[in-house]
Amino acid sequence: MHRIHYLIVVVAATWLLSSSARGNEPLDFSRDIRPILSDKCFACHGPDEAARTGGFRLDIKEGALGEADSGARPIVPGDVEASEIILRITSDDAELRMPPADSHKTLKPAEIDKIHRWIAEGAAWKEHWSLVPPARPAVPEVKLAQWPRSELDRFVLARLEQEGLKPSPAADKATLLRRVTLDLTGLPPTPEEIDAFLFDNSPDAYERVVDRLLASPRYGEHMARYWLDAARYGDTHGLHLDNYREMWPYRDWVVSSFNRNQPYDQFTLEQLAGDLLPNPTDEQIVATGFNRCHVTTNEGGSIAAEIEVRNVVDRVVTTSTVFMALTLDCTRCHDHKYDPLTMNDFYSMYAYFNTLDGNPMDENREDPAPVLKVASSEQKQQLAALATEISAIEAKLTGPWPEVDAAQAAWEERCRQEVAAASEVADDDPFSVAAVAEESKPQNDAPGQLTVNDWHWVGPFGSDRRYLQGRSHGPEGKKVDLVETFKLPTSEMVAWVRKPEWVDGAVHTDLPGESVANFLYRTIRCDKPEKVTIALGSDDAIRVYLNNEQVHNNDVERAVAADQDTVDLNLKPGENQLLVKIINYTGAAGFYFKITSPHTIVPGDIYDLARRPADERSAEEQQRLREFFRNNLAEAQELKTLRTELTKKREANLAVDREIPTTLVFREKAEPIPSHILNRGEYDQVGEKVERRTPSALPPMAAELPNNRLGLAKWMLDPAHPLTARVAVNRCWQQVFGTGIVKTSEDFGSQGEPPSHPDLLDWLAVDFRDNGWDVKRLMKLMVTSATYQQSSEVTPELWQRDSDNRLLARGPRYRLDGETLRDQAFFASGLLVEKLGGPGVKPPQPAGLWEAVGFVGSNTEKFVADEGAEKLHRRALYTFIKRTSPPPQMNAFDAPSREFCITRRERTNTPLQALVLMNEPQFVEAARGLAERTLREGGATPAMRARFMFELCVCRPPSAIEAQDLQDGVAQDLAHYQANPEAAKALTSIGIAPSSESLDKAELAAWTMAANTLLSLDEVVTKN
Repeated sequence: MHRIHYLIVVVAATWLLSSSARGNEPLDFSRDIRPILSDKCFACHGPDEAARTGGFRLDIKEGALGEADSGARPIVPGDVEASEIILRITSDDAELRMPPADSHKTLKPAEIDKIHRWIAEGAAWKEHWSLVPPARPAVPEVKLAQWPRSELDRFVLARLEQEGLKPSPAADKATLLRRVTLDLTGLPPTPEEIDAFLFDNSPDAYERVVDRLLASPRYGEHMARYWLDAARYGDTHGLHLDNYREMWPYRDWVVSSFNRNQPYDQFTLEQLAGDLLPNPTDEQIVATGFNRCHVTTNEGGSIAAEIEVRNVVDRVVTTSTVFMALTLDCTRCHDHKYDPLTMNDFYSMYAYFNTLDGNPMDENREDPAPVLKVASSEQKQQLAALATEISAIEAKLTGPWPEVDAAQAAWEERCRQEVAAASEVADDDPFSVAAVAEESKPQNDAPGQLTVNDWHWVGPFGSDRRYLQGRSHGPEGKKVDLVETFKLPTSEMVAWVRKPEWVDGAVHTDLPGESVANFLYRTIRCDKPEKVTIALGSDDAIRVYLNNEQVHNNDVERAVAADQDTVDLNLKPGENQLLVKIINYTGAAGFYFKITSPHTIVPGDIYDLARRPADERSAEEQQRLREFFRNNLAEAQELKTLRTELTKKREANLAVDREIPTTLVFREKAEPIPSHILNRGEYDQVGEKVERRTPSALPPMAAELPNNRLGLAKWMLDPAHPLTARVAVNRCWQQVFGTGIVKTSEDFGSQGEPPSHPDLLDWLAVDFRDNGWDVKRLMKLMVTSATYQQSSEVTPELWQRDSDNRLLARGPRYRLDGETLRDQAFFASGLLVEKLGGPGVKPPQPAGLWEAVGFVGSNTEKFVADEGAEKLHRRALYTFIKRTSPPPQMNAFDAPSREFCITRRERTNTPLQALVLMNEPQFVEAARGLAERTLREGGATPAMRARFMFELCVCRPPSAIEAQDLQDGVAQDLAHYQANPEAAKALTSIGIAPSSESLDKAELAAWTMAANTLLSLDEVVTKN
């Protein structure tokens, strides 16, 4: 104890010295102490009850200030010596010292000092900052009062003054214009825009630039890119075959939402629960694609229940990350070790998303249900026009038409006369099958009318193969009577069953039994002798009887398919009985039937209607009879013309409909599926049932809200919710400044980094929420701030003090993302094709990448680049993303594969990136396009051209040295290519855009090299 007491004295002395050096500013628990405890102590003394030791918690006030199992108090406010935590963290006894050795964590002297000092100051406790609803803080007073342009700047300046720092000077106008244009559109400014801004000295010149950029459709495309990272949007399913899935309408909805400045609260509601809104529009349903962007599979051997769990887990994790920056994924298998989140919280959230009305194993096709067809305005107009034309023709076809109505009446009378004549024929009708075949020939060559009744079925007969061979069963070999019943070997009685669902021309596989015989029966009526050809299929053997005589027998073993056998039937006038026997030996049983001769087929029910007197038919029956006659039997030329025209219009309607894209959406099951806690997250280890509810560490959902996804979304947007607004403004800040106020934008929990400017974050969150969740207003507030407009130049002293610019004493500076680099190159070259929306496009990429991860049978097995500038020169936002092999040009610059939610990209600097900029074919093509543009538009002299090209790339005039270096390089390359014309030809032929024949190849190649160099400059690939 003397040794421990001595250590306490040493720590106290250290604290006094350091306190004196820093002044007497009290420590803040959330900022200074909680991160230490979370990192070093929560694993054993945190939220996870199963892992907790010692009987006390350090993540909640009651546990930290209460008694442990030993009776000691971990923390006694104001009393260092009575606080057990100090004894443990300062002990040199391995048995007593905390953290224990097996944790592989140690406390640094500075961290011990902070804990000691905090306890001595009274151990003032605060709940974790992110779980406390934001309140609008007072705007701080500052000394440099002329510098701030808004309240935002006053928070930043107050922190700088506290640290003894000053803001940097404002960036020059050209640099600022390039910065803000890249940040709001993802493209650089044009020389004309730079000149206009440089010569505009009006006080609101910059604000008007910002307003222009926010109104540009390029803004929505640029903003959507960040959101699609978070939503894990891709063009393929992501596993196994990794097939294409049509989902790009969701991507286009995101672009549109940003461009029309949809309020963020509505943006959130529609994505999480657009299908549950009252009378949702198609656009609101498209928005629910957010819940369908996850990776899916239907790999052989996969278990549907397991895949379903995986899909729902992804929805929960993505929603909690994107909207609340909670690491809820940790609680899938156990209670969170650092944050107050439990497994019960996870699976209660799971219950909100465990409701998709779709098959999880049907997800590796283009349009796995539920889907929505999304017609463009042009397609809607085409469909509306065709619908009007079709309705007009149909009205004409179904309306009064004396000539046709008289022909129909005559046909009906003939049907009645046929029946009367047939009733006078005796059972020993001379029209046997043989007689008809020999004597009968139609009086004219035109095929007649056949009346074909529904199928009837009886069976199954037999129980093994031996019993079937050579045997006659049931109705076989005699005239069929549909009221007859049959006795099976099992003594069971079976009767004929009518099967109206059996449609001719389709394969039917629903015959019952194995090693059995099934019988199919129907009647065919004709008004004169007819020869009819039928196509058959069977599993397995098949026999056919016409009017009690066998006309076909094929004892075969096969799987049923269309058109396996062909049989000619010689029909007598009147009713003909057709009996088909299907003998199944093993496995499934099935059949196929189709009349292939060009006869007019009259369904039996239509024929029955025709024989019935008109006054005995209902209006509906009369209409059915009229439509059938006019569509199939009427001979009037005008009617034929109308029918032909109707067919064309319907085909045109189908053609337009086939072109309409589909998109994956969310549709709720009629009845919610019960949800349970899954032990260790395993789909087949079902535990306690849970109901839908929000995490207990957050404010409860209001009682008046529906307890479904719509209620969940509204709960997130409640003013009492501590996370949603903070998370949203932090990600916008991250887009603009490179790092969020909370650096760990995906994690606002105990293991995440605390905010660098907590009051500023809260002020922005409340301001955003109270001003209608207006995203464009928020972006404008950020980019018009004095903080944003600072120069990014850094002194050695400031770099040493704050290399990551967390204090914001200078403007943002970081390497551009891969998409922006590519778009910038094509924009400068004049080759960029700006077209909003549409399917993903496939720019060239190294051969074999898709095959390396592809499977035979996948529709993304082999990569085939698209053709034409309309596709290949579009913005990178529209590049096709195959998740198992993402676009390598963007992947090299840290673009994610979109397999899971990403809210913060890594930003690396590698040699491979330089190689991409210098050698990747599209970057070389952009350089050639820039060279051609320079030779066409840049002036007549090398000096004029060098300045023109430099300004297109760097967005400022070159210095005299830079201009001369560029010209010298062109001169050297020109001499090289003049001596090597084949090399010049090879370089200038790269890309799909044809090289200008009017330009000298050597000169074009030399300027291409200059353009390639400029597009690779640090100043060009970096936002300054």
